[in-house]
Amino acid sequence: MAEQMRYRASCEYTLDRVSDVFDGHVYRDLCRTEIEVDGQKLPCNYFSDPRDIALGLSTDGFAPFRRRKTTTWPIIVYNYNLPPDIRFHRQYILCLGVVPGPKKPKDFDSFLWPAVEEFLALVLGTRAYDALQHELFLLRAHLIVIGGDIPAISMLMRMKGHNGLSPCRMCKIKGLRIPNSRATTHYVPLD
Repeated sequence: MAEQMRYRASCEYTLDRVSDVFDGHVYRDLCRTEIEVDGQKLPCNYFSDPRDIALGLSTDGFAPFRRRKTTTWPIIVYNYNLPPDIRFHRQYILCLGVVPGPKKPKDFDSFLWPAVEEFLALVLGTRAYDALQHELFLLRAHLIVIGGDIPAISMLMRMKGHNGLSPCRMCKIKGLRIPNSRATTHYVPLD
């Protein structure tokens, strides 16, 4: 497992195509950036140690029962240090918790806060043992990807969502209200 965890450090970056998250410019920029926590710079860059771990977080609401009137929201972490062919297999996924229903949480941050505290501690590092080199080292982990569908990302970013005036977090598209309707939701016309 220690050898598989070295995938991130051993993968070759390609400039002409993106085949993994580590080919993206955001990751490459992070590798050249000093780590800063609470205004204090640490004496290293992100992913300067080949044993540093890249993590991704995901959430999505689903209805656990047939009636579909209640929803629940799992908080899941993926280990991007593992090779792509196994990183999303069930045995390598970490479920940090499940936000109970019956409806979408109004304050998702209150459920996510314990995970944020852990992520901040992992940026500072924790002592760990390297089974390949037989030595103690400071293990660091960094959250590089947050994913989900539009309602989940809207909730994480505290945006109105896909029915809002500006439903997209990436572009400046504007929604319209339904003509001659008292509905307060917006839609994005195809024309």
